[in-house]
Amino acid sequence: MLKALLSISFFILVATVLPVQATTAATVHGQAVKAVAVEASAQKQYQDWIDRKATASADIRDMKAMDSWLDFQNRKYTKYIQKQEMVIAELERRKKEAKRIQMELEPFLETVVDQLEQFTKNDLPFLVKERTNRIEFLKSSLNDYRLALSEKLRRVFEALLIETEYGRNVSTTTQNLDIKGQLTQVSLFRLGRTALFYQTADGKSAGVWDKGTGTWVPLNEIYSRTLRRAKDMADRKRAVELLDLPIGAAR
Repeated sequence: MLKALLSISFFILVATVLPVQATTAATVHGQAVKAVAVEASAQKQYQDWIDRKATASADIRDMKAMDSWLDFQNRKYTKYIQKQEMVIAELERRKKEAKRIQMELEPFLETVVDQLEQFTKNDLPFLVKERTNRIEFLKSSLNDYRLALSEKLRRVFEALLIETEYGRNVSTTTQNLDIKGQLTQVSLFRLGRTALFYQTADGKSAGVWDKGTGTWVPLNEIYSRTLRRAKDMADRKRAVELLDLPIGAAR
């Protein structure tokens, strides 16, 4: 009987202990799993924070570099703007100067052409038709509203250069002159603007233009041969040499 009671008590004890041990193990396992999960989550959060920190640091470095670059560009473009403002100011000054010159230049060209016309009338009577036509062309150009001022200026300067060249060269031309009341074909020899001579085709008569009287004055026959040599030198048919011609003392 006692033996039976002991067996029953052991069974009850074992039956009581086993559920308690099973429950404790399950709890511990669950807590361990939970702790591992928490640790893994914390580790993941920490890694995410590290990654975000690294990204934020990289962004900050990029922003600092961009800020430095923008500051440099700002200083650079400030200098560019200042330079452009100076250029614009200079262009404005030139524009005003050009407008002022334009207002003064056109009437000045009119004056130059008038003076040139008067000069040619008082000058030696050579290439009269050509020079008169040039003056008329200049007047027509100045009165052409479609013509640019720069082109008007160029044409006037070109005419002045041509007239200047007349004073630095010699030439021979053929022309009809009234000699002693008779229209005679003569050869004209121009010595720059210093003197203008004529010689008949037969070489027997010669003369010089007298600026004082505005007439042709006959020369002594001894100058006919000299004039022929002068014309040959002007036509490059003869070597240059010294000649004796009445300059400034025709009368």
